[in-house]
Amino acid sequence: MKKKVLALVLGITMCAGMSQVGWAADDQKLTIGFSDWSRSFEFYVDMETGMQEKADELGVEIVMQDADGDLTEQTKQLENFVSRKMDGIIICPIDSEAAGSEVEMVNDAGIPLATVDIACTGGGEVAVHVASDNHLGGALAAEYMGEALGGKGKVAVISNPTITTIIEREKGFTETLAEKYPDIEIVANQSGESTREKGMEVAENMLEKYPDLDGIFGTNDMMALGAVQAIEAKNMDTIVVGFDATEEACNAMKEDSPMKASVAQQPKLLGAEVLQALVDKINGEEVEPEIKVEVKMVTEENADEYLK
Repeated sequence: MKKKVLALVLGITMCAGMSQVGWAADDQKLTIGFSDWSRSFEFYVDMETGMQEKADELGVEIVMQDADGDLTEQTKQLENFVSRKMDGIIICPIDSEAAGSEVEMVNDAGIPLATVDIACTGGGEVAVHVASDNHLGGALAAEYMGEALGGKGKVAVISNPTITTIIEREKGFTETLAEKYPDIEIVANQSGESTREKGMEVAENMLEKYPDLDGIFGTNDMMALGAVQAIEAKNMDTIVVGFDATEEACNAMKEDSPMKASVAQQPKLLGAEVLQALVDKINGEEVEPEIKVEVKMVTEENADEYLK
């Protein structure tokens, strides 16, 4: 891999007694490849925006490609990045376990690799992983659900066991319910495959089997909004808590729908943080192997703050 160096250029401009310090690229920019999960999610579009803004700030060239939820396509993208001798590669793995072979391929090429949002569990060496504090987010969702239901009732979880971030959200939710709200029973837990359509299908089955279901935790807003559709079609009082605080979810909260709350991530900050960390690693600086980004609970009361 051809070594490229990002130079720190110190420009001092006297303005009201202040100096300005900024990054600029040397003769050749660092080139970073990013394989995204899917631009069909508002979250990942925002992540790319944050990454591009940071790239512009650092003077880094970033090549972004959309795997659109397809593991085979993501592998092809990484093969392309390797053949182009990128200085670094960032991936949001389609499948945490299956991504191991992709990471090992990049390792074999001697290119540093970072993961963002979703971790790789299947092997290989990852230079840095940047993600939201998903366990905390699940705990916040459980606390909201517990209070909304008065500490009693039946709830269900719509999850996706192939994605580490969602597994962490589910753990935070179930552990917090068990600890703080022992009279709330989780009667069902099923994969919604991270899509609205599957989320709606799963919710329909849950509501059919448990007509007294009090709440559903959708571990991302796509699945949660699918559950909202199923509840509204059956004209039931089941409440929904989601994860991502997308624009559609926030609007649904304001419309007095079954969607009552959602955990907000900071996708732009995730994109910026992972690029900064990987550039630092390439430049030989010490970088924490895992960086967590804060999450917050969004309800009808503060939904306007998260609407674009």
